[in-house]
Amino acid sequence: MNRLSIRWRLTLWYAGALAAVLIAFCLILMLLTRHQLLARTDAALREELQELALEVRLAQSTEEFQKHVRARFFQHDIYEFVITNDRGDVLFVSSGLSAAQTERLLPTKPNATLEYRDRELDNRHLVRVASSSVPGPQGTVILQSLTSLNPLNADLRTMQLLMLVLLPLGVLFAGAGGYFLAARALAPVEQIVRVAETITISNLHQRIQVVNSKDELGHLAATLNSLIGRLEQAVDEIQRFTADASHELRTPLSVLRAAAESTLRRRRSPEEYEQTLTSIVEEATRLGRLADQLLNLSRHDAGLTQCRRDPVRVDAVILDVIEQLRPLAISRGISLNVTELVECETIGDDVMLGQALSNVVENGLKYTSSGGQVTLGCKMVGEVIQLRIQDTGIGIAPEHLPRVFDRFYRVDSSRNCAMGGAGLGLAIARSAIQIQGGDIEIESQPSVGTTLTIRLRGVSVEQEVSSVVEANATGVEMSRGVSSLN
Repeated sequence: MNRLSIRWRLTLWYAGALAAVLIAFCLILMLLTRHQLLARTDAALREELQELALEVRLAQSTEEFQKHVRARFFQHDIYEFVITNDRGDVLFVSSGLSAAQTERLLPTKPNATLEYRDRELDNRHLVRVASSSVPGPQGTVILQSLTSLNPLNADLRTMQLLMLVLLPLGVLFAGAGGYFLAARALAPVEQIVRVAETITISNLHQRIQVVNSKDELGHLAATLNSLIGRLEQAVDEIQRFTADASHELRTPLSVLRAAAESTLRRRRSPEEYEQTLTSIVEEATRLGRLADQLLNLSRHDAGLTQCRRDPVRVDAVILDVIEQLRPLAISRGISLNVTELVECETIGDDVMLGQALSNVVENGLKYTSSGGQVTLGCKMVGEVIQLRIQDTGIGIAPEHLPRVFDRFYRVDSSRNCAMGGAGLGLAIARSAIQIQGGDIEIESQPSVGTTLTIRLRGVSVEQEVSSVVEANATGVEMSRGVSSLN
């Protein structure tokens, strides 16, 4: 069943369900029809029996009884009659019944109430019998009126034959109609498949047509379009990342090659060789830093970055970052200060957190003019640690804010290149913060400054102890595993 196509499975399910419904309907119809026919037959027998009882009650003597009953009931079209006394003696039999048949119809005991039953007179000859007892001229007599059930059974057999012929035909036509309707219903799926098969990495701009966005297939098409859109965006980012990375790698390599070739063209003084070597070391350092940043991002994307789960004093990390970058701030004539600093702890990686903060603060120092200031602070907002890094730099236009965390994205390419940046600092910072379960957001106004807010989950003393115990237990298990391997 699972090997069949959806169209055939829908058709078979539809045909099977319809066949079950039709069979149940036919059975119920047969039962109801037989019940109605028997009810009409019983009503007719009851009327005949009432007329016969009336003649019995009106008779004053046995002779009068025999005369009136024989005159009206001896010969009848479809009904036969038998009258017996309470001792079982036959008082009257209509002309259509033989002695043997009459013997089969003799009642065992008088029945004051009206009773219906089926009796077999001859081979395959069923009759419906209505019987009742009434007082007669010479005591209680038992009256029986009967009629053959062969016409009724013949009608039922005809109906059964029609059902046996029409039911398979109905299911067959219903299956053909179901196959056609399934094909019509699945036509959008075929269209989606055809369009999806034509979409490659070179034409991810193509989309599936959504005929009706309110039904399930329309929702499927819209979901696939959304997926294709995300793939297109990812491919564009990869292509842009590759192009930008190639460009960023080509620039220092070109400088290195140019400096070396220029120096080798003629003999130079030791001072000139020293100057050239110094330039080469600077470009090599820049190239190595770029390679390290690309490696970190690649490890983050692949999920290979090992993030420790240790208690981290966030305020201590902030002070370390300030001490590390204070010489750079002094060289640029920028004030680097702390506005608000509370003791707070989180569970994470202090090295990774320090790298993220260093990238953010260094980015602020790059875009702040001499005489400006960069301030850091952290506070507790409920159970969340909130870090704010604010500068008085050139700011960022609103249209650039959604993309400042993209890799190699630079608001002012020429200015950033002159400052030696590759546009990876904020991307690395966001990745490091997200790995530790936090988030980062940015607010900025041109010519006013930029504010970055980092939120981390704070921990209490009990949570810290629990985390340390868990980390130690994990370390013990890992050491046991290494020991067993050794």
